[in-house]
Amino acid sequence: MARTVDRRTALKVAGGSLAGVSTGFSGCLSVIGGGSGGKTFVVSSKNFTEQFVLSNISMELLKSAGHEVEDKTGLGGSPANFKALKNDESDLYWEYTGTAWANVLNREKFVTDPESLYNKVDSAYNKQHDIDWLKYAPFNNTYVLVGNPEWTKQNGIDTLEDLAKYVNEGNTDFKVAMNQEMKQRDDAWGGLPKAYGFNSKKQDIGVVQMKISLVYEAVSQGKAELGFGFATNPKIDKHDLPVVEDTKPFFNIYNPAPNIPTEALTEDVKATLNKPTKDLTTETQRKLNAKVTIEGKSAQTVAKNFLKENGYI
Repeated sequence: MARTVDRRTALKVAGGSLAGVSTGFSGCLSVIGGGSGGKTFVVSSKNFTEQFVLSNISMELLKSAGHEVEDKTGLGGSPANFKALKNDESDLYWEYTGTAWANVLNREKFVTDPESLYNKVDSAYNKQHDIDWLKYAPFNNTYVLVGNPEWTKQNGIDTLEDLAKYVNEGNTDFKVAMNQEMKQRDDAWGGLPKAYGFNSKKQDIGVVQMKISLVYEAVSQGKAELGFGFATNPKIDKHDLPVVEDTKPFFNIYNPAPNIPTEALTEDVKATLNKPTKDLTTETQRKLNAKVTIEGKSAQTVAKNFLKENGYI
């Protein structure tokens, strides 16, 4: 059975700084000679569904190019994977730009443009850690506020600016579903009302606490009118929930890309791994995640089918 772990649950261990991760070498490169003139790449990942899919996409591409792979997916959170990359125990894992910016590079300044954030992260990783970021995927697995379809349509709420206007007109008789972490985080409910100008009404809005995995169904069933989720969670499509657009933007940016030590990267490998990245949109990634979490297929099968259907292998 495929592993189906919620993303932020798996990432809680990544909350601390990674700046102090050891940079010592374990004595030999993990990229070693493989069969048919190729090399063996050790591929690791974090421990949730999306990461399993992305990592398997990379592994299938490497295998199709004549390389061997060692599967270390599900290694742990950001600290474990970053440490493995630095200590030559892994050659590749997918990281998110927002995670790298805040938790590895310890930067606090909010960057609103995805390409600018990517370029800053890539440059810093190159200079400080001898790690290359390959092309980043278009999808941004950030926090989102999803809405009950009937309620949002009835009240004309398509954007967070619409929500702010609705609240400031005196409408606070609705509930928002979230977990305790979302309630407190400055980059979630803790800071959103202030950023959008309805902080004075915040205390009048009901909060329903629950696990993030339960939010989507709860909003669909009207147990809450709005709820916090993640952009690529397939339950958004399963329950046909509209995403309330973040027009400022307020939420942090989380575009993923393969991370590889500079010394392990060749132009051929870069070209191989970069091929399908442009096709990984939010809609596509939700569908790929759904094939694992909802349909019960393995991440390897889903990745291989995606690459075959799009002509990459």
